[in-house]
Amino acid sequence: MANETLRSVSITVAQERIHIRTDLPDTDLKEIVDFIESRLDNSSKFKLEMKKQLCLLAVELTSEIVELRKQLRKAKSYHDLMDKDIRELSLQLDEALPKADSQV
Repeated sequence: MANETLRSVSITVAQERIHIRTDLPDTDLKEIVDFIESRLDNSSKFKLEMKKQLCLLAVELTSEIVELRKQLRKAKSYHDLMDKDIRELSLQLDEALPKADSQV
């Protein structure tokens, strides 16, 4: 969440009306609710009770979060490696430029 002021909002998720405090814009909230409802609609064809559908959804979403965290760690590691390489190249350039200037 950003550093904006939280506001109270009512949303309906899984046939339940809930009140939350959020700084998300209505468009983001709608996207989140639509995403959840879409996933629940997909699992409703299996005729499971709502509690089980929500448990399955929680497992599915958590597995996606875990995978995204792994990808983020890889990206950060790659970023750090590239940053180190750029600093090394920059130092090499800084050392080579005075030599090149003195030869001109």
